[in-house]
Amino acid sequence: MPVERNAQEIGLPRFEGWRTRNGSVFDLTSHTRAREALEFGLDINQPGFNIFVLGADNSGRMTQTLAFLKTALEAQPAPNDWVYLNNFLRPHRPKPCALPAGVGRTFRSRMKVFTANLHDALEAAFESEEYQGQVETIGEEAQETIREEMEKLGKEAAESDLALLRTEEGVMVTPLGPEGQPLPIDDIEEPRQAELRDKANEIADALKEVHREAAQRQMETAAQIENLDRDLADAVISDLLEPVIKDYGTYPGLGRWLTMVKADILDNLGVFQAAFNAENEDTETLYRDEVERRYSVNLFVDNGDMPCPEPIIEANPTFENLMGFIEYRSLGGELTTDFSMIRPGALHRANGGVLVLRAESLAGQAEAWDALKGALRDCKIRIEERHRKNGVRVAGSPTPKAIPLNLKIVLVGTPHWYYTFFSHDPDFRNHFKVKADIDPDMEASSANLSIYAGLLRNSAKELGIGSLKRPVLLRLLGKAARYAEDRSRLSARYELLNDLLVEASQLSKGKQITLTALEKADTMRRRRNARVEDRMMEQVTTGKQLIDVEGAKVGQVNALTILDMGDHSFGNVARVTSRASIGRKGLINIEHQSDMGGPLQQKSVLVLQGYLTGVFARQIPVAFNCTITFEQSYSGVEGDSATMAELLAVISDLAGVPLRQDMAVTGSANQLGHAQPVGGVREKVEAYFHTCQAKGKLSGKQGVVVPEANAVNLLFDKDIEQAIADGRFHIWTVTHVNEALTLFTDLEVGEPDKKGDYPADSLYGRVQKRLAQFDQILQQRETALVNKNRPQ
Repeated sequence: MPVERNAQEIGLPRFEGWRTRNGSVFDLTSHTRAREALEFGLDINQPGFNIFVLGADNSGRMTQTLAFLKTALEAQPAPNDWVYLNNFLRPHRPKPCALPAGVGRTFRSRMKVFTANLHDALEAAFESEEYQGQVETIGEEAQETIREEMEKLGKEAAESDLALLRTEEGVMVTPLGPEGQPLPIDDIEEPRQAELRDKANEIADALKEVHREAAQRQMETAAQIENLDRDLADAVISDLLEPVIKDYGTYPGLGRWLTMVKADILDNLGVFQAAFNAENEDTETLYRDEVERRYSVNLFVDNGDMPCPEPIIEANPTFENLMGFIEYRSLGGELTTDFSMIRPGALHRANGGVLVLRAESLAGQAEAWDALKGALRDCKIRIEERHRKNGVRVAGSPTPKAIPLNLKIVLVGTPHWYYTFFSHDPDFRNHFKVKADIDPDMEASSANLSIYAGLLRNSAKELGIGSLKRPVLLRLLGKAARYAEDRSRLSARYELLNDLLVEASQLSKGKQITLTALEKADTMRRRRNARVEDRMMEQVTTGKQLIDVEGAKVGQVNALTILDMGDHSFGNVARVTSRASIGRKGLINIEHQSDMGGPLQQKSVLVLQGYLTGVFARQIPVAFNCTITFEQSYSGVEGDSATMAELLAVISDLAGVPLRQDMAVTGSANQLGHAQPVGGVREKVEAYFHTCQAKGKLSGKQGVVVPEANAVNLLFDKDIEQAIADGRFHIWTVTHVNEALTLFTDLEVGEPDKKGDYPADSLYGRVQKRLAQFDQILQQRETALVNKNRPQ
C-alpha cells in the first residue's frame, strides 16, 4: 500500500546523541579508507608506491591531505640541501652535491667570503715590496749576465776597430771611422775590408748566441717568476682555504672539489693579475664578478629552515616548474649562462619528502607528465631545456648531471581524473600503486556527528566567526544529510557548510550566527545560482510550458526530471503522454525514433514493454500500438527515472481512465513492476512543489509519488516541511507500480483469477478488455484479408 510521509519524515533530520569532539577530517569514517592508504603509502619505501587521493569536490581532499601529510612528516629528519658546483674539468657538466639541511647555506656563505678575500689577499701579496723585490732580483740577475756578455763582445769589437750599434732593427756590428763614428764597411780599402768583414761576422755570430742565451734567460726568468707567483698564491690560498677544507672537506664530494678549486685558481692566476692591472674600476669589477661566479656555490635547494620535511605543492606543474630550468643573462647583446644559473623544480624542492600535485593540472601538461614518469622510472631528475629541442644550443649552456630522486608523490583529484585519464595510461599503475579513496558520505553515527560538529566549530573559529550554538550545529548537520541526499548519512563535502557559514556570518554583520541568518544565506545562495531554473519556471507560469496541476486527463501524467548546471542542480516537471491504437508493434518510443533518447531511456521503454507483455500477454498476444513521448522536450532525454510515469500514461490510455494531474511521479521500474530508486528525488519533489505554487495556491490535494527506497532521500527545508505538516502538500512512497496506479486513478488494479482474467471494473480489467477488443478487430481484419486473397 502507498505510504504518505509526514513532516517529520521529510524535514531535515535532528541528530541527537553527540557531543562536539575535536578531530581531523581523516578521523571521519568517510575518510578512514583514504587515511589507511596514505599511512601505508608513506610507510612503504619502494619505487612505484606513490599515492592518488581521490574524492569529491569540497570534501577536504586537498586541504586536509596537506594537513595530514604535514603531521605525518613531523617525525622525519629534514631533507638534504643540494648544491651545484662548477666542474672545472668539464664546465658543461656541473656537479650536484647533497649536504645536510642547513650546511648548503653556510658553505655558500663561506665560499663567498673566500672568493672576496682571495682577490684582496692575492692583490696585497703581489703588490708587496718583498714580492716586487724578488721579481726585480730575478730580473736583474738575468740582465746582469746578458750585460756582461754584451760588454765582453763590445770590448772585443773595439779591439778590432768595430762597434756594436743599436738600431731599430736590433744590434749591428759596424767599423768605426777615425773620429769614432760608424763607417760603412764598403768604404774601407782592401785588404783591411776583408779582415774587418770576417771579424764582424765572427762577432755577429757571437751576438746571435748572446741573443739566444738572453731569450733562454728570459724564459727561465718567466718560469722563476711563475713559480714564485704560484708559491706565493699557494700560500695565500692555503691560508684562506684550509679552514674551509677543515670544516667542509669531510662531506662527500666537497673535499675533492675544494682541492680542485685551489688547483684551478693556481692555473688561472692571470685572471686575478688582469684584475689588479685593470685600467678602470668597471673592468676590475667584471674580473671580480667572473672570479666570484667561477668559485661560487649554487645553493640549488635550501632546506636550512625546515626541521622536518614539509609537503610541497606545485600549483602549476609545467615541465620547467617540475623538472627545473636554466636561466640566461644578457651580456653585450648575447645570452650567456653557467652552472650558477641552474634553477630547481618542484621535484628538487620536494626531494626527500612529499610532492603534492593536483591531478587536473597535471593532466593538461603532457610533456610534464611524460617527464615525471621518466623521473620516477629512473629515480633521477634531469634538467633538460625542452624549449630548445631541435634548436641551436647556446654556447656554454650547461647540461647538469642528474640528481638522485627519492620522494613520495601524492596526486589529488576527483574520481573523474583517476578513472578517465590517468587509469588509461599503462604507466600510471606502475608509478601510483596506492589509491586513497574518500567516500562521498558517511554513516550519521555518534562518533561521526561529534567529529563533524567539532570540525564545523573549529572552522568557524578559524574564519573568525566565533562559536556556534548547538541549534545552529544541529541545523548544519541536517544540511550535511541533505547534501548526502540520505537521512541516515552525512556528506563528506563539509567545505560546502564552511562556505555557508561564511555567507551567514556576512549577513550577521560579525555577530553570533543565528538560524535565521543560516537559512537566509542558503536562500540567497540558491537565488544566485538558480537563474536558469527560474527562467524555466517562467515558461510554466506564462503557459509556454504546458503543465496541469489540477484535474484529470487520460494518457497524460506529470513526470519529473533533473538538470545539472554544474554549480546548481534542480528538478523540472515534464509532461509524458501516451496514445494507444490498434496494431501489433507494442510501445513506440518517439524519443528513440527521433534520436533524442539515450540508451538508458530506450532500455526503460523495453523494460516497460516486458512488464506489459508479462501481465497482459499470457493468453493472447499484445495487440496494440502505443506511442509515448516527453512533450515539449527539445534537448534529448536520458535515464530510466520516468519508467513509472510512462507506464501510468500507457495504462491510462489503454484503460481509458484519466490520471490525476495534481500529482507527479518519479521512479524506475523493473519487468516485475517493482519500484526502483532514482537519483535527484529531492530536487524533483521541490520542482513540482514550486510548480504548483507558481500555478496558484496549493489545493491541499497536490503531491508527488516516489519509490519507497527513496524515502531516506526525502530531506526538505522549512517551506515543504510546513506544507506537509499543514496538509497542503503530500508525498507518497510506493513499492510497486500498481500502488502508483491506484493513487493516480482512484481505482484498484485488480487481481487475476485462475484463468488470468482481471475483474471487469478494475483498472487492469479495463486494459485487458481493450486489448481483447484490439485483438479481435485485428483477427477479423486479418481473416478478411486472407479470404480476400484466397483463390476462388
